[in-house]
Amino acid sequence: MNLSAWLPLFAVGVAFSALMLVHLARTDAPYMPKWAWALLIVVTMPLGAVVYLAVVVLGAGVQRDDAEGRRP
Repeated sequence: MNLSAWLPLFAVGVAFSALMLVHLARTDAPYMPKWAWALLIVVTMPLGAVVYLAVVVLGAGVQRDDAEGRRP
């Protein structure tokens, strides 16, 4: 197994996780406390950063109003 082939992929994962941690530090985090988001991002790198991106940054977990202004 060639370790040098996996090194760029690992570096991208670390950089992406660091970017999500910076975003977390600068904004309010819904659904969980900031320390829980940070733990999720660091421990399950890079999956935790992808979950944070989908739920918080892109708003996949936000309930939006329907056409009449009601929440589902």
